[in-house]
Amino acid sequence: ISPAEFQQSRTSLNICLVIDKSTSMREERLDQVKTAAALILEKLTANDNLSVITFSDRAEVVVPNSAVTNRTTLIARVQSIQASGGTEIYQGLALGMQELSKQLGKRGLSHLVLLTDGHTYGDAEQCIELAQRAASRNIGISALGIGTEWNDQFLDALVAPSGGQSAYIDDPNRILELLQERVKGLGAAYA
Repeated sequence: ISPAEFQQSRTSLNICLVIDKSTSMREERLDQVKTAAALILEKLTANDNLSVITFSDRAEVVVPNSAVTNRTTLIARVQSIQASGGTEIYQGLALGMQELSKQLGKRGLSHLVLLTDGHTYGDAEQCIELAQRAASRNIGISALGIGTEWNDQFLDALVAPSGGQSAYIDDPNRILELLQERVKGLGAAYA
């Protein structure tokens, strides 16, 4: 099957990247995440929807949920992300769910991908409850833990309700590889 035939035959995707932009993500970690997100954009088509959320102690929509049509603008928005603040994962997850919900049922497979390097502060229980609600709505969650301080037990519990995957990334260069594998795996689901 050719790449063009694969793109035409696969289920469309409704993807939300939820990116930790707390101060601990500054420099190399955040640069690698931004590069990986931009390269993922290159793999998506106009049949796919993408949203990008950043979070620290508050969340922000960087790219609203929309069809992947103007890659240059989307990549510029991703590249503009700057590190600041603490780590409150629930803020990012909740806003990510809102963005995914805009296309839920309209676009094939809905999935949230969390990229974080740390622990969440005081909202772990809310995050797990949100993950359970997501699973009941057929929204998958995957999590990529970056660096050595990530909380593997929390991220495993977060992805468990939807049957998602969590992975540890010891080298920021592996972010792209794991994100590509995840998107390719999601896109391989046939309509």
